[in-house]
Amino acid sequence: MRIKTWTTGDIGIGTRVFLRIDANVPMKKGAIEDGDRGRIAQSIPEIIRLCAHGARVILATHLGDPKGKVDAKLSVKPIAKALEKRLKRKVLVLDGVIGKHVEKAILEMEPGEVVMLENLRFEKGEEENDTAFAKSLARLADVYVNNAFGACHRAHASILGITKYLPSFAGGLLHKEIKELSTVPLHPFVLIMGGAKLSTKIPILDVLGKKADKILLGGAICLPFLKALELPMPVKPHGLLLPADVASAKAVIKKYRTKLFVPIDLVLDDAEERVLDVGPDTVKLFSSELKGAKEVLWNGPMGIIELPGGRKSTEAIAKLLSRNKPRRSILGGGDSVDYLEKKNLLGGFTHVSTGGGAMLAFLSGEKLPGLEALR
Repeated sequence: MRIKTWTTGDIGIGTRVFLRIDANVPMKKGAIEDGDRGRIAQSIPEIIRLCAHGARVILATHLGDPKGKVDAKLSVKPIAKALEKRLKRKVLVLDGVIGKHVEKAILEMEPGEVVMLENLRFEKGEEENDTAFAKSLARLADVYVNNAFGACHRAHASILGITKYLPSFAGGLLHKEIKELSTVPLHPFVLIMGGAKLSTKIPILDVLGKKADKILLGGAICLPFLKALELPMPVKPHGLLLPADVASAKAVIKKYRTKLFVPIDLVLDDAEERVLDVGPDTVKLFSSELKGAKEVLWNGPMGIIELPGGRKSTEAIAKLLSRNKPRRSILGGGDSVDYLEKKNLLGGFTHVSTGGGAMLAFLSGEKLPGLEALR
């Protein structure tokens, strides 16, 4: 896929650049949790590059879901502090997203300075892709640069609407994501899928199932497959076993049964009567099937990694990939990335995607609004 990227002819000294990043990262007690391969860290090179060209950089991101209302707990101020630490320069958070006072503050910027708009989703017009709001965003800048791959599947004002009113380009991170996710798979190619929502995984299973040599299934999404295969269900899966999911699982099994591997044991929470993780025998099975893989694509944890009893298999597989080091290995999905980075277990991956839903949509062949606008 070919998209427009900016050059020195597009951005020079004093150019106001609206840089859309995806800094929607976890927060704990008001502090940002984002490591060296996280979304904020991966947004830094583009900011530095723009500042080096003398641009006045206007950063914009969403954070959480404030539903169009100002929520102090979802202010981007902690994000700005995290950016300042990595950039080693001041990042001023403006008092709002749009308006005359915001426009005035931006006009007073010096070349090479960086400011940040407040949470885009404090404004209703963002998620509604409201025309008037998109025009107001466009008035802030001379050029638009999208570096927010994780939000490109959303037809929002700062992703789609604004591109109608400004010269628009892809940033380096966005270009890198497309390049990494568009490569022809190396074989043997193993697809690892976990997580909780099967409905979001079916399109990618359908598309990449054709290319994969093996498909390893864990997480809650494996339960409909166990049911469809008429394998024993150790506990009642509390609403996760939807008839539509079982039907979808049956369709996948019909196409790819010979390359599909499901858990052979599970870790249970007897008190809650739920599945916490795939078991040690399954880890051994999956480890065996991963041997010799030249490419691995992994989306979604194998268990409930928020709970102590649901983490072992995800960690074990990450450790295996760190030892085996396939020639190409891609990890996507916010929960998995955040957890494995905290455990220092990202060493086995050649690319850590900043997109969760966006990565799934892109690999499923969907047209992402944010990318289509930059063709």
